[in-house]
Amino acid sequence: MRLTINDNQVIIPSSLSEFTLGQRIAFQEEYGNELDTWAKTILEMEDGQEKELEFTSFQIEKMFRTFAFFAGCTPESLQESEFVDDIANIYYSCLTLLFEQEEQIELQPEYIWKGETWVLHPPHLQHGDKMTFGELIDAKQIVKDLSELGKSHWDKLLRLCAIYLRKPNEEYHESFVYADSERIEMMKELPMDIALAVGFFLTASINIYIKHFLSSPPAEQKEEEGIQLSTLNAGDGLIS
Repeated sequence: MRLTINDNQVIIPSSLSEFTLGQRIAFQEEYGNELDTWAKTILEMEDGQEKELEFTSFQIEKMFRTFAFFAGCTPESLQESEFVDDIANIYYSCLTLLFEQEEQIELQPEYIWKGETWVLHPPHLQHGDKMTFGELIDAKQIVKDLSELGKSHWDKLLRLCAIYLRKPNEEYHESFVYADSERIEMMKELPMDIALAVGFFLTASINIYIKHFLSSPPAEQKEEEGIQLSTLNAGDGLIS
């Protein structure tokens, strides 16, 4: 939705495809962290009128801060404007949907972005493969990044997208995740529907990854089992 505010045209997104990962990170830094702390405080309050009033204040403040972020103005200027009713209508019809849609991501086999095809590249493991120590460290780092993402550390998703969202047959390069690299800067422009799909996809992939590791016995154990099996086949120790 395009609006003219103070003679400037601004875009108020109504879907995740109109909201970039860079914007999500910026919003979290500017307003999100404080709002999250406030929300947590409200949840810890005892049920009652005071909690309900505090929650109402929180919802109103969140509305002004969210709208102000996209409009490029301050929450205070919106609170003093004569268009509060219009702001509320736009907020509840458009902006609140962004947060609801974060829980409704569906994976696609491929994504078209910047006129090119992009796909998700998972860690490749086949039945019987051995997970190397390095792969385990990478897996643990992914788990850590995903855990921090759950705590609204959206900047972690930049790195994950740079690693696992690539063009078909494109090889991964370490330079993708260098600070201020071309790939990292590009991922800041990634629509949130694709960015969230990366996080959702990796959460599922890492569960399979770890199960694979836990179900694969160490090489020494496999070798020992092989010796025991050979001994039994030779007839040693069998009761006739």
